[in-house]
Amino acid sequence: MSGAGTTTEVALRPWPAPVNQALSKEAIHSQIGQLAAERGHLRGITEKALHEEIATGKDAPKETTGQDEEDGEAATHEKKNEPTTIEKLEDIFRAKVDMVSALNVVAWNAAGALDLVALMLSRDPTKVLDNSFSAHFKAQNVPKGAFGVDRGTPPDRSDQHDESLRNAEDERRHQLVARGSSMDALDWATDNILKAATELETGVRKETKYWAEIMSISEKGWSIQRSRRGVRHAPFAVRYGHSEASDHFKARGLAPLRMDRDGSIILDPALALKPKVLRVRISDHGRVTGTSKLPSKGEVTELALENSIQLARDSFFEEDLYHEMCLESRQLVAYGVEIRDSAIHIVSPSLSNPATHRTIMIDCILREETSQGSHEQPLDWLAQNVAEALRFLLAHEHRMRRFQRSQLPHPLTQQKRTTRTPPLLRTLLSVFSHVNAVNSVSAYLAVLARTFSSAGIGCSLQVTGESSWKKLTTLIRESTRKDISAVDQLFEVFTKHLDGVVTLSLPSSSGAEPEVITIATRTYIGPPTFGAEHKVTIPPSMASVLNLSSDQKRDFKFSSSEGVTSYLDWILSLDLTHSLLLELYRGRATLQSKEPQITIGSKVGKRPIDKDVTIEVADGELRASLKHSSEHDSSGREGTFVWDGSNGQPTLQAMVKSWVG
Repeated sequence: MSGAGTTTEVALRPWPAPVNQALSKEAIHSQIGQLAAERGHLRGITEKALHEEIATGKDAPKETTGQDEEDGEAATHEKKNEPTTIEKLEDIFRAKVDMVSALNVVAWNAAGALDLVALMLSRDPTKVLDNSFSAHFKAQNVPKGAFGVDRGTPPDRSDQHDESLRNAEDERRHQLVARGSSMDALDWATDNILKAATELETGVRKETKYWAEIMSISEKGWSIQRSRRGVRHAPFAVRYGHSEASDHFKARGLAPLRMDRDGSIILDPALALKPKVLRVRISDHGRVTGTSKLPSKGEVTELALENSIQLARDSFFEEDLYHEMCLESRQLVAYGVEIRDSAIHIVSPSLSNPATHRTIMIDCILREETSQGSHEQPLDWLAQNVAEALRFLLAHEHRMRRFQRSQLPHPLTQQKRTTRTPPLLRTLLSVFSHVNAVNSVSAYLAVLARTFSSAGIGCSLQVTGESSWKKLTTLIRESTRKDISAVDQLFEVFTKHLDGVVTLSLPSSSGAEPEVITIATRTYIGPPTFGAEHKVTIPPSMASVLNLSSDQKRDFKFSSSEGVTSYLDWILSLDLTHSLLLELYRGRATLQSKEPQITIGSKVGKRPIDKDVTIEVADGELRASLKHSSEHDSSGREGTFVWDGSNGQPTLQAMVKSWVG
């Protein structure tokens, strides 16, 4: 059975005894201590265990064997003289009581000593010692300050002279030590003052130089502002970025102006990076024929402070411009705009030759990578103009954003307003498309006018590439928007739709105000045109030739220049036959169909013959053909003549007259 199990069966209770033999508390404690010394802990003592020990005789004295009788007797005698366990316990308990008594005496004496010291100190009225007295002392009600200590009479000194000498020597030594200490302190103070003066002079020199450069930067027009707290050696920062830049670049436009050891300004490490520049290249059939260039400014470390900030601002502007164009190119994929090899590719027809496959490539490279020593290319002027135009457009967009922020805000609404990308590439595409569309039509009509002139047909041509450009000065002067500068109003003209007008007088019309064919070209990269659109308006005389009623429209829209030129060829052919020749040979000429063909009657001898004259305008040439329905001529072909604009050719009237008489 374990000890834990036996404890539940043990019942400790006093043995019933007579009242006169009852043990006191001290005797019970003594017996418990004796039992614990003999048996160990009381936990293992059970009634069953005690009975087993008694039955086995465990406490019986051990027998001695293997010794002689003398040793046994001596051992027995010594054993009898040894104190018993009870005696040992009594001695231990007695020693414990003595030790406790001694401790009590010591504690009593210590308390008395503390009370004595507190009573001596209580003579000082400034000291509060109520908590220092023991409870027994407080119970005696001893008045405070009732006990004191006197130093007593000083001892008699017979060697007063020697003592005075020693005191004088000590006083002299003390004075020497004090004087040396004062001199040492003065030297230390002098050194510190000189050191502080040197540091102050250095600090003043550094601050003077730092503030001089700060003023120089501010006088150049740069925005200076305080840095945030916690930035050491950089109390100010320069704003070299544009405040209206895109969110991607807005946080990068601030650089702290750090103070160097000599007081000069150290720019932010970001400004020491190699700057970038926008590069525009013109490629015709895969061969680069033009590249934009920028004059070299050397390394950043070799430039003055203001020039370094200017170079960083230019690089910041170029990167922002390229970033805005990359975002805009995603919306212009349908117009042939794509990004390949970190360059924006724009497909644009040549202004001089629309059949030429021309590509404009725009990328942002390091300034040191620009080819400064390359040979001149024929289209460098075009690449440089495109690059400068893009920079002007972004600057205009920044000014417009600042103008919008200065206006009254829009009404609050739950719909999120979308931020549009600035029309950079769209404006470029619009201008190229518009100029190409107007030039292609005007160039073709110029060839026709030269051809008609060689055929003796009067024809006037007027070309207005952009109507708003023609009257731009008047528009700006008469504008009511005084809150926007003239430069911004000029750029707004480019960002809107472009309208060009080409007028060609009819060959059959004459007089002071001839009838004209009007070709209006409108270009806009966005709704509702999405490119260049041509509208051809014919005069009333041509409407009667085409048998158009008065309520029918006399204008026709075309989406390509080829459609316009083909339609003009047909209209001019009809005008030459149905109006010009019909008027010249009135009474002899008849119209057999709605085609550009006229039948003119003539005589061969006494026999009348009808001759058919056909006029065809195509590819810038004028072709006149004659044939008749004579029974004696199976072919019916009399002749054909072509006018191509060369000098010295006969007129159309003379040629027709030679045919029909």
